[in-house]
Amino acid sequence: MVWIKYFCFDPLISKTKQPSKYQDLLLRSILKANKGTVYGKQLGLERINSYRDFSATVNVHTYEDLRMLIENQEIKKKPMLNAEQPIMYAQTSGTTGEPKYVPILKSTVKNYKYSQNIFAYAQYSTFPDIFFGKILAIVSPDIEGFLETGTPFGSMSGFIYKSMPSILHQRYVLPSEIFEIDNYDDKYYMIAAFALAESEITMLATANPSTILKILHIINENSVQLIRDIQTGELSVKSTLDCVKLSAIKRRFKRQPERANKLKFLVREKGFIGFSDVWPNLRLVSTWTAGNCSVLLPSLRKQLATNAVISEMGYMASEFRGSITIDIANNIQIPTIHENFFEFVQRDDWENNIFKFKRLTEVEKDAQYYIIVTTQNGLYRYFINDIVEVTGWYNNTPTIRFVQKGRGVTNLTGEKLYETQVTNAVMNMMEDMNTTFEFFIMIAHRESSQYTLYVQHENIETRLEIELDRRLCKLNIEYENKRKSGRLGPVRVQCLGDKAAEEYKSHCIQKGQREGQFKMVRLQYDNECNFDFNRYIVGR
Repeated sequence: MVWIKYFCFDPLISKTKQPSKYQDLLLRSILKANKGTVYGKQLGLERINSYRDFSATVNVHTYEDLRMLIENQEIKKKPMLNAEQPIMYAQTSGTTGEPKYVPILKSTVKNYKYSQNIFAYAQYSTFPDIFFGKILAIVSPDIEGFLETGTPFGSMSGFIYKSMPSILHQRYVLPSEIFEIDNYDDKYYMIAAFALAESEITMLATANPSTILKILHIINENSVQLIRDIQTGELSVKSTLDCVKLSAIKRRFKRQPERANKLKFLVREKGFIGFSDVWPNLRLVSTWTAGNCSVLLPSLRKQLATNAVISEMGYMASEFRGSITIDIANNIQIPTIHENFFEFVQRDDWENNIFKFKRLTEVEKDAQYYIIVTTQNGLYRYFINDIVEVTGWYNNTPTIRFVQKGRGVTNLTGEKLYETQVTNAVMNMMEDMNTTFEFFIMIAHRESSQYTLYVQHENIETRLEIELDRRLCKLNIEYENKRKSGRLGPVRVQCLGDKAAEEYKSHCIQKGQREGQFKMVRLQYDNECNFDFNRYIVGR
């Protein structure tokens, strides 16, 4: 930690005093490194000498603008987008139903580890005791599959988990092989078993608090069986994982009769056991606390000891790491100014097609912005449809927090569902049913982690819910994963009477939308749409 402080943490803090200087240096470095690529030559990167040149020459990009370049580089093994050939890809859902494969370079891994070290030091400087206990970290598998070329795709979190120094591995509760289990019931049962067997957990880390609450649910639903496993040292699951990896998992699971007896006593005394009961020394929970994840925090807080702290993990996406929490106690995050070049457009301006780009030092406190980022792995002026808020300043660098996905995208548990995917699923169902829905809208319920599709139609068959779920799973790999794991509830369909569409439009106009410019947003969060659909449900 002393080494990290002097060689990683302190240099970043120094950069926060002159963010514009270091952002300019980073931008020039990115352009210089990739000027010889096919796309770099098309953009004329070698002729760009300033941010003004850059913003005037390079357009804002989405993944679909870059997809062909990424695919061609992988097939031809030539520098189409990146001078450096990717060693793997981060897979995430895309707007078209085709997954996005984000290039991961050797330098990407190096940068990620560097930032992770800084984050670890920030945790250590506030709660040094957590590194003397056990760490329960839950991540995605490092390799989830292979492209036709043989290059793996998976998650950066899993890759880093596996590649951490052995001194940290000794602190991890879970063997990495657990994350590779395809069967979600088996996977989460094993996670719960290893976690419950360990009494000295001091830190819990995973991106979404819904995962943490799911583990607690499994512990209480299966307490008798789990305690029996801990008593005997035998995991009572039959996984589809190959024998070698399953054996590696089972070797780590030890017989602990004393721990089992204590757990039996707890269950008899309390009935429902919380984290404060099974892990009394748990001091830090590192997870997402902003956006829709904030809805789950009160439930999580109830299960923790009073001296335990819930800390923001940071703004992260498959495409890039957007922030680092440098003050754990106060959840203060700064943008990754050493990794990515940042631009911002005020939220209302973007949504009204006014594109006034601001640099890092030009943003204002308490204002919300769409974020545009240029990364070191070929994402130029990349629009990810995320909204962040400026919460203050750290030296001369703004502090930020994630607010939510932008318009037309919802994200309850990590599924990142797009309006186009909902529209395509519903339109295809209408075609198959030989019918028409005059009005439909999908609402994301944050507290229940579930979607409801409201349709104006005289009669809806119950099988439609199953069919809609199936189609959304097919269109969105993240949605499918979250449904299989149980973190995302099954979709519901409600039939509305014939006045619903007219009344909804009137409601929106009364709220300020212009009738001549009325645009139907078919996917919204429940807190954004305060129209009472229940009044129009058929049969009520």
